[in-house]
Amino acid sequence: MKRFFKENWLVIVTGVVVGIAALLLQALGNPKNMGFCIACFERDIVGALGLHGAAVGTVFLKKGFNLGRAYQTKKTEGFVLPVIMLMLFALVLLVPALFNASEKGPGSMHAPVLVAFGVALVVGALAQRSRLCMAGGVRDTFMLKDPHLLWGSVAIFVVVLLGNIILGNFSAFSFLSQPIAHSNHIWNLLGMVIVGWGSVLLGGCPLRQLVLAGSGNGDSAVTVLGMMAGAALAHNLGLASGADPGLNESGEYVKYAVSTNAKVAVAIAIVVLLVISLCNIMRKKGKE
Repeated sequence: MKRFFKENWLVIVTGVVVGIAALLLQALGNPKNMGFCIACFERDIVGALGLHGAAVGTVFLKKGFNLGRAYQTKKTEGFVLPVIMLMLFALVLLVPALFNASEKGPGSMHAPVLVAFGVALVVGALAQRSRLCMAGGVRDTFMLKDPHLLWGSVAIFVVVLLGNIILGNFSAFSFLSQPIAHSNHIWNLLGMVIVGWGSVLLGGCPLRQLVLAGSGNGDSAVTVLGMMAGAALAHNLGLASGADPGLNESGEYVKYAVSTNAKVAVAIAIVVLLVISLCNIMRKKGKE
């Protein structure tokens, strides 16, 4: 046990801090379904810049930036300067929109800005040093038989579970009536399959990509911009799903109807990921 904590204490502490951060920010005003969600933050930044008009995500930096450069890295990977210049140019042009917020719905909900920035700095620094990664934990456990990173995810789950039970936010073992979510299980599952599959191919989850981008990794910087572009497209093309309407006048529970466009987009994404995976497998075999 002593050896276990000696080898894994940092990633476990990081997971605990992330879990506490999610509970804290949620208690201070963040939407119930989004305590500390990197993909959600990127979506909201895109919305604040006016690149999509969804009310669900038009508050800029609900939880603040992630500190990717907590420590000076020894080398910069990739040609990151053009990406930095592009982002700075966009921020200068769109600075009046940075603090636009929705007046209703989840887009109007956010924790105090200073608290959000403070939490982001702490989590960013810990994530950079511990290499915390949701996808990396699962990948290493199954492929390398090394569960080191997985303990961070386990710590997050345990802290958030216990915290929500204590705070009275735990609504039994059910997917029904969860905040800003629908209960079409097959499409929820397929959507997360795409996220996990894509994260494995990219070499890290959204949190890890943001930290690596802040550390000077050009590939991750492009990945972050890609996720933000994807968020804009998903909302502008009507691909993003909504929440279950809930009970109707007859007392029957009504589920959200996933649009045909969204189903087609999911199918296309799976095919694209499959093609990329197969191409990489064949290329690797060709080198052997």
